[in-house]
Amino acid sequence: MSETTMPQTDPIPAPPCETDSGNIVTALLKSPERVADTIAGEDRNLPATSAILFAVAVACHVVFGLAIGLFAGWPVAIMDAVKAPLVAVCSLLLCFPSLYVFACVAGSPLTLAQTLALGCSCLAMVGLILVGLAPVGWLFAVSTDSVPFIVILALILWLVAVMFAARYVGKLRAHTLFQRQGGIKLWFLILVVVTLQMTTCMRPMLAKPTTGWWTTQKQFFLSHFGSTL
Repeated sequence: MSETTMPQTDPIPAPPCETDSGNIVTALLKSPERVADTIAGEDRNLPATSAILFAVAVACHVVFGLAIGLFAGWPVAIMDAVKAPLVAVCSLLLCFPSLYVFACVAGSPLTLAQTLALGCSCLAMVGLILVGLAPVGWLFAVSTDSVPFIVILALILWLVAVMFAARYVGKLRAHTLFQRQGGIKLWFLILVVVTLQMTTCMRPMLAKPTTGWWTTQKQFFLSHFGSTL
């Protein structure tokens, strides 16, 4: 009997590494389930993924701050290019403990490293949406002199970005790690309130500072926005 040889097949190529900046940003926008797989894997590349998402978030907020800050000229635009990412980063740092605690209480088995990656991915999603909306903000910033209007516009654009981030988290349900999201969704409310207060603490944002970039006067964000409007 003659031996029959089985046909050889080429090996299936391995999927691209998600820690590449282009891949992870594309996955964030188009395939959130791939981001969920990366976070759930918790391999040695997870810190690198978190760092990439964090860098993307900072860069995007710089662009948005620069676009909106042109409302009051280049000095304010440069100031906002620093303050906008600072507001976002400080808000995330302050809200990170609540994200981990809320997720655990809701029954999600997230580790600290996975929670950090999730928070960075949410911040990156907010930043990417803001970059997409930055041309709209720039147009009105350089063509109107109404402070109440530009404040309302910036607030609306940011809330739209937060809504897309919450929608992104909802799509992570495709992975079993993110099935229980009650605590994470509640966390977004905390993030919104903290960010609004952080913006107030770092005022002025849309006016030329008279005594430096910061103010020492205490004020609640509702009072601040009310007086601005």
